Amino acid sequence: MRKKVLILGGGSGGVITANKLVEVLGNQVEVTVVDRNAEHTFIAAYPWVAFGLREIEQIRRPLVALQKKGIHFLQAEVQELQPDRNAVQTDRGELTYDYLVVSLGAEPLAYPVEGAQAPWSEEGALALRAWLKESKGERWVVGVSSPFYPCPPAPFEVAGQLDFALRVKGLRSRSSIAIFHVNPAPLAGMGPVISHAISKILDRKGVEFHGSFELVEGGDGVVKAADGRTLEYDRLILVPPFAPNKVVRESPLAGPNGFPEVSPETFRSLQYENIFVIGDTVNPGLNLPPAGVVVHYQGEYVAGVIAADLRGAYIGEPFNPVAMCIMDFGDDAVLPECDFSDMLAGRGMPSCGVMARGRSVRIAKMLFESMFFATLF
Repeated sequence: MRKKVLILGGGSGGVITANKLVEVLGNQVEVTVVDRNAEHTFIAAYPWVAFGLREIEQIRRPLVALQKKGIHFLQAEVQELQPDRNAVQTDRGELTYDYLVVSLGAEPLAYPVEGAQAPWSEEGALALRAWLKESKGERWVVGVSSPFYPCPPAPFEVAGQLDFALRVKGLRSRSSIAIFHVNPAPLAGMGPVISHAISKILDRKGVEFHGSFELVEGGDGVVKAADGRTLEYDRLILVPPFAPNKVVRESPLAGPNGFPEVSPETFRSLQYENIFVIGDTVNPGLNLPPAGVVVHYQGEYVAGVIAADLRGAYIGEPFNPVAMCIMDFGDDAVLPECDFSDMLAGRGMPSCGVMARGRSVRIAKMLFESMFFATLF
């Protein structure tokens, strides 16, 4: 009898896990992906939409296309996890499973400053594009409102892409750009090598950096830090605060800080051996960055762990805590490599270095996007 694997979330983690499961186990499993949206969105490309390199329809694929690979798709809103019953409640009814993979991502909360936008949603990307269209030369400020948000490099990339876009429009000399962050230096969590490289790019582009800036309030063209510093702005690009997905943090899976408690070796729940949690839903609680490249490796690995349960042996690679993420700054790019083994084990900072730098690196990011869609859909 085929085992039922239920995957919650049609983002990168969900679709990668589903593809790997059918690749490894074939007809041994019945795989179902559940998502409230009908389409998968390549979220990393939202800034490209904002700056005109992509249109919304170009960065999406219908999740029903997974059915060509023998993966079931159900468009439904997940309402409650009931792990003691091996059940999930949705607005389309109850679903049961033998194995559950939770990859519901992080949940954006309300913007703490009225009128702010950020290009990590369709609405935000199109709003930023509209701002650029009507721009005549303003004071732009990019910032984060909490330490936890998906894709740590993203605010710095947006600041760099904004600089390039304003140069193309001939407005850079009449504009200023600043970025503020809770960290003392750009991408301080990735170590001095990466931080120095990003600082040099920001300096070359004339982007001010304001570190250790803990946002406490904002509005009427001013943001204020806990230490009393203020920054004036005409346009505020602000990453909203994020929390673990509400359904998960209100479920029996949630630990004291809201993130599910899982084994850092297998991402298996410490309470329910047939449940796995991956991606932004759990990674900050494991000291792993909330980044797409990390959930990619997690999805493939968890599929292998489930296969090992069913076949008796795991044939494949161990989880790879090494992340390579191309950072696109418009007319420049950086390809860092970070080993997060020490962070995952609670021993200290990641070990990071720069593998490549330059405009040609941007091409690799675009090629990855094409490969991602072609392979998974």
